[in-house]
Amino acid sequence: MNLARRLVLGTFTVVALTVSVLVWGLERTHSSVIGAALVVLPLALVLAFVAGRSITNPLVALSAAARAIAAGVLPQFPRSSVPEVNTLVQALREMNHQLAGRFEKLQQEKAEGTAIVDAMVEGILASDARGQIVTANPAARRLLGYSPESPLPNLRTLFRGKAAREAVDEVLAGEAVQDRELELDDQIVSLNARPLAGSGAVLVLHDLTQVRRLEAVRRDFVANVSHELKTPLTSISGYAETLAEGGVDAATQRRFLETIRHNTQRMHRLVDDLLELSRIESGRWVPSPGETSVALIARDIFRTAMDQATQRGVTLTLDLAPDAEVLWVDPDTLAQILRNLVDNSLRYTPAAGTITCRTIRSDGAVMLSVSDTGSGIPGDHLARIFERFYRAEPSRSREEGGTGLGLAIVKHLVEAHGGSVGVESTLGEGTTIWARFPAAPVNVTSS
Repeated sequence: MNLARRLVLGTFTVVALTVSVLVWGLERTHSSVIGAALVVLPLALVLAFVAGRSITNPLVALSAAARAIAAGVLPQFPRSSVPEVNTLVQALREMNHQLAGRFEKLQQEKAEGTAIVDAMVEGILASDARGQIVTANPAARRLLGYSPESPLPNLRTLFRGKAAREAVDEVLAGEAVQDRELELDDQIVSLNARPLAGSGAVLVLHDLTQVRRLEAVRRDFVANVSHELKTPLTSISGYAETLAEGGVDAATQRRFLETIRHNTQRMHRLVDDLLELSRIESGRWVPSPGETSVALIARDIFRTAMDQATQRGVTLTLDLAPDAEVLWVDPDTLAQILRNLVDNSLRYTPAAGTITCRTIRSDGAVMLSVSDTGSGIPGDHLARIFERFYRAEPSRSREEGGTGLGLAIVKHLVEAHGGSVGVESTLGEGTTIWARFPAAPVNVTSS
C-alpha cells in the first residue's frame, strides 16, 4: 500500500513540476499560451490519476493474495494490463501452486507416518525438551492405562516405578537407553529410548508380559514332567536294585514286581497323554464331527469304569435331556472327553458317592457335564485346573495314578469343536465340569 501511494504521489509531483515549468516558460512568451496550459493541467491530472490506479490496484490485490497464501487460504489473483505487474502476478500464482503441492505431499507423508505408528504393537512416546508428551500411539496408551482421550502427564511423572523414572531422566539428559526391562504395575515391558537431535526424546515400550508368562509356563512344564517321571523311575530303580541283589522271598518279589509294573504303567500313561496333548496343540489334528449319541458313548465309558466304581462304592448315573441326546462332535473325541472326566471324578469321589453325566440344551448350545459328590475344589484353584500338570490335591492325584494332563486335554478337545469348558465346585460337596458344544454344525479347526 505504501508503494502505491508513493507511485501516485510521484506521478502527481512529476506532472506538477512539468506544468510549473510550462507555465513559467509560457508566461515569458504569450498570455494565450498561459490559458492553454491551464486547460491542459486538469487533463494531465486526470490522466495521472488513471495511470496510478491501473498500477496501484493490482499491487493492492497482490498484497492481499500474498497474505492469503501465508494464512493458508485460497488466494484471488488480479489481472493487469501492465506487463511488469502481470509478470509478478504469474510468478506469485506459480509459487502458490508449488507450495500447495508440497504441502499436500507433506500432509500425505504425515498421515502415512501416523498410520504406521498407530498400527505398531509397540508403544511409542515422543516428548519435547521439557518432558511434555507430544505423541503417544494407542499401544502406549493401552500399556500405560490411559484412554485415547485422556491427557498424559509430563514424561518425568508418567511412570511411578523408580527404575522407569531413572531411565526417563537419562534419556532427557541426552543418554540412550537400551533394552531396559521394567515393571509397570502387573506388566513387564522392555524400554528403548533415544534423545532427539534437537530436543526431547523418543521412547519405545515393548510388552513382554505374555513372553515372560510363556517362559514361566515352559519352565513349570519341564519341571513338572521331570518330577512326574522321576518319582516312578526312582521307585522302579530302587525295587529293581533290591531284586537284583537277591535274597528276597517270593511274596516280596511279587509285591516289588507289582510296584514296578504299576509305576511303569503310570509312566506309560504320562507319555501317552503328553503325546496326545502335543498332537492336539501341534495344529496337525482336526476333528471330524458328526451327529453322535451321547448315551451310546457314555454307557460304553461307564461299562469300562464300572469295576473301579463298584470297588469304591460309587454310583454312575446318566441324565440326558430329550432334546440334548445328540451332539455334533467327533465320536472318538467325545469318548476321550468323557473318559477323562469320569476318571477324574472317580479319583475324588468317596464311597457311597455319585457321578452323573448330564446334558441340557441352553442358549442354542448343548451343555455336557460330569458331576460328582466328592471333596470339591477350593475356590482359589478353580481358575487353574485346566492347566497342564495342575492339581488341587497333588499327592492324592498321584496316588490314584493321575497324570495331571486330563483336563488340559479336555479343554483343547472341546475348543477344537468351537466350544468352551468351565467348572463349578463347592468345597466338601462336589464338583461339576461342563463342556459347551454348538448345537448346529460349525467350521472346526485344529486346536
